[in-house]
Amino acid sequence: MTIDEILALEDFKKAVDILTTDSNKDRNRQEYVDEYKGKRDRREKGVDKREDKFVDVYSETIVDKNGDPVKVGQKLIPVARVKTNIPKRIVRIAAAFLFGGNMNVTFADENDAASYFEEVFAESLKMKSVLNKFTRTVMSETKSALVFYPRPSEVDGEKKIVIKVKILSLKNGDFWPHFDDYDDMDAFIRKYRTVHTDGQERDFLWIQTAAKEMTYVDVSGEWVEVKNIPNLAKKITVVYAEQDDPEWDDGAVSMDYYENRLSRMVDTNDYFGDPILKNYGESALPSKNTVGKQLSYPIKVDGEGREYHGDAEYLVWDQSIDSIKLELETLRNEIYSGTSTPDLSFENMKSIGALSGSAIELMFVETFIKAAEKMEIFGPVVQRCISIVKALMSNVTETKHKEGLKKAKPKVTFDSILPDDLKEKIEMLVSANGGKPINSQETIVSNSPFTRNLPEELSRLKKEADEESARMPLTGLSI
Repeated sequence: MTIDEILALEDFKKAVDILTTDSNKDRNRQEYVDEYKGKRDRREKGVDKREDKFVDVYSETIVDKNGDPVKVGQKLIPVARVKTNIPKRIVRIAAAFLFGGNMNVTFADENDAASYFEEVFAESLKMKSVLNKFTRTVMSETKSALVFYPRPSEVDGEKKIVIKVKILSLKNGDFWPHFDDYDDMDAFIRKYRTVHTDGQERDFLWIQTAAKEMTYVDVSGEWVEVKNIPNLAKKITVVYAEQDDPEWDDGAVSMDYYENRLSRMVDTNDYFGDPILKNYGESALPSKNTVGKQLSYPIKVDGEGREYHGDAEYLVWDQSIDSIKLELETLRNEIYSGTSTPDLSFENMKSIGALSGSAIELMFVETFIKAAEKMEIFGPVVQRCISIVKALMSNVTETKHKEGLKKAKPKVTFDSILPDDLKEKIEMLVSANGGKPINSQETIVSNSPFTRNLPEELSRLKKEADEESARMPLTGLSI
């Protein structure tokens, strides 16, 4: 059904039910957000599912007929529940490999409209940061949306309409796209809760199509229309993206075992970490406050005249931890490799040495493959952001730039987040050019961070070169 057919239904509640049906019925964003923030009970092996232990408590003074201490009850001992920040690290790194590098805005035609677009897109809207946060939201909650809207404002004492953008996430309600038979979004629906004009907190429903915007409020179980206005942008001003599972889900099982193993190791260390003294025979134990402690054992003689005495030794945990260490390393590698995420911890990175730029890029090739795959979702996101900002500028905020924007054809790209090995690239280009220079002196001087005035710097260089030539002896001249 098209959006017009749905909105034309006599039973509006049925229309709302159709429009607010999630494409992924198994999605539980609250669970994903909780796990992202540290909760671990979404799966049976989650570390939060570890049960505390009861231990028997015995009297220190009361004994039974055999002289053994009498059990007087039980004591609850909380077990360790170690939680890592692995979900956040996986999401943070994946988003950074998409939009962490420098943002470049280029145009087919450099005109006034192009300059204005770049100012709005890069400076006013700060789309680099917006796209980064939007991507993290999608990866952690499995869906998110960007809502662009015009807003009256005052800039430098002048009243004008500016473009704003809002990121939708779990904390500000729920939302759903609706697609037509050609998989094009023909409506966007948002449900949220806020205070109505009557002072009561109520549910609101916002529906936007390319033609209009409608707002409804829930009054006693009935949706009442409170606003129905034309969509001035003549385009749905929403960017929507989703994925099936949280970004860390492929490594979630290994993460559970990893955190459980860490927790058990903490419990074991708490139990065996402090040495226990084993005492054999009768002895005089020193007070814990005694300085220069020693154990004293009386010398006794058995029936055959042989002397004997007690002894003591520390009870220590002699079990080898090699298998535990191997298990932790294997699980950690599986978590990161299973999600195509590089382990960028300090301990892991400090041992890689001075590698060339090409070698570093080769180390991250799987992450680049993942980023290329993710661009199937987020590539169209960037293009739609450009399209919406152009539509709002052309039809609402700066209509004078409409024709200029058509010619400008903005394009937005992002550099790699990895450091650029400039030396390696220059050496490669010089070698490919037969050892000859690849740039003019003016280009090189202009790119120097120490250059303050290019013409003056070039003039000084020419003067120094002339002076150097004057000092050089003339070759082939005999005296």
